[in-house]
Amino acid sequence: MPELPEVETIRTYLNTILPSHPVVSVKHLDARMVKMGTVSSESIAHRLPGLVVQSMGRRGKYLVMRFFDKSALIIHLGMSGRLVVEPEANPWRSHTHLVLGLREDKELRLVDPRRFGRIGYFVEFDKDRTLRLGPEPLSRSFTAQYLIDRLRRRKSPIKSLLLDQSLVAGLGNIYVDEALFGAGIHPLSPGSTVSFRSASRLVRSIRRVLRVSIANRGTSFSDYVDALGHQGQNQEYLAVYGRWGQPCLKCGSPIHSLVIHARTTHFCQHCQPMLEDLEG
Repeated sequence: MPELPEVETIRTYLNTILPSHPVVSVKHLDARMVKMGTVSSESIAHRLPGLVVQSMGRRGKYLVMRFFDKSALIIHLGMSGRLVVEPEANPWRSHTHLVLGLREDKELRLVDPRRFGRIGYFVEFDKDRTLRLGPEPLSRSFTAQYLIDRLRRRKSPIKSLLLDQSLVAGLGNIYVDEALFGAGIHPLSPGSTVSFRSASRLVRSIRRVLRVSIANRGTSFSDYVDALGHQGQNQEYLAVYGRWGQPCLKCGSPIHSLVIHARTTHFCQHCQPMLEDLEG
């Protein structure tokens, strides 16, 4: 958290205001957040002022601020990060780790209480070679056949595999739970049990839950807000995540939870049978 829909919501707004505008100044940059690239925090602070933004992109959970000189500033929000545009006159919040001065007395501020996020600057940036992520789940390359090929010999739970960013980019705990529920797949089902039919259901379900959340401007439980500081609305539409003990929206059975590789997982035992039992 934030996952793909939240990052995409932030990207969409920033891409309406930043392109063709310069970074006026770097007012603050916490060196501890620079965990990517080969450029130091001091060099980043020196290089950015005057660079003109070409576009604000996204790859998986990464925000990509591209400049016309082919360089890019990469920001990952980690577990608790916020990237918000605020008036220069507003006081900085606690745990502010990056402040970029913009035109019209505005600032782009990164706030991250847990400091699990990261920043990097790349003089020449290639989103695929640099980040080495799996396909975007909303792209044409993310298909049932792709999943089958990647999961064929994997014995790990499908929940854990879908959280692997090298398999598919941008998914996290919330949307994996929601997608598995929509596909009717138990989160402990081994990856190797995924048939073409179940993979097709899963791809469709992943795309559906992501598109719904993007339309609802993301899911807000605690830290996430969009680039204007507003909460998302998708938490009102979740089927299983965060609903432990509440009735399943399909069958009325109580929603269960368990921990899979240190991640709390929510599912319906009735609606999500193990694939080895269903199709084995």
